[in-house]
Amino acid sequence: MSVTSANGREALEQLIIGQVPRDLIMACEDAYHNGDGKGRLQASAFAKGHRPSAAGQVKHFYINEAFHEALEVHGAEPTPLRGTRLVIGRVGIFNIVRLNVPGHKWVNLRRSATRTALAELNDMIERKYVQGDFFTEAGEPTGGTIFVLGVMDGIDASGIAQLTQVMLAIPAPDMKSWLYMSTISDFLNLYNQADAVVQQDNALPKLKTQPKKQIGNDQGNQ
Repeated sequence: MSVTSANGREALEQLIIGQVPRDLIMACEDAYHNGDGKGRLQASAFAKGHRPSAAGQVKHFYINEAFHEALEVHGAEPTPLRGTRLVIGRVGIFNIVRLNVPGHKWVNLRRSATRTALAELNDMIERKYVQGDFFTEAGEPTGGTIFVLGVMDGIDASGIAQLTQVMLAIPAPDMKSWLYMSTISDFLNLYNQADAVVQQDNALPKLKTQPKKQIGNDQGNQ
């Protein structure tokens, strides 16, 4: 749940929009769905008793590969694929990582030391957009971390947990709350709104020129 005020939320949204290209956000969402689909298809071949465990492993690798490709194609310089390690991209001031959330259970998110360290980078964002000090003006953030959250609260025909929603979120530095959270679809609408605001009408009115009355022809006749 977001803890920002309305003004702080809007300002934070503008920060993200200015730093992270729309196409990258869309690619991350597509990567999650593609990786989840491939992983479930392969895991469905396992015996029923093995499927949940197999699906967790297989989907992790497929989603990681798709996520890595999305980051790489859009210039976010992802860290190398290596086993169960996090894939971390970087664009503007933000690190971008992914996180699965089974069944909307927002628990045990601090088990990963790497994710915890990445969340701590949001300290300046929290101080500027959430806990503004009336006496001290917070500086502009120079770093932060965005989590792309895959909500796994569906079950497919094979009994395997299925991705139902992809969200964009910024965790608090202590990972006990969220500074910002939105569905990807809602967040993408903000880019359209921003485009509408900055789009300028370059059409200048032009008065029709009245032709001068001709008083002679090329031969000088009246």
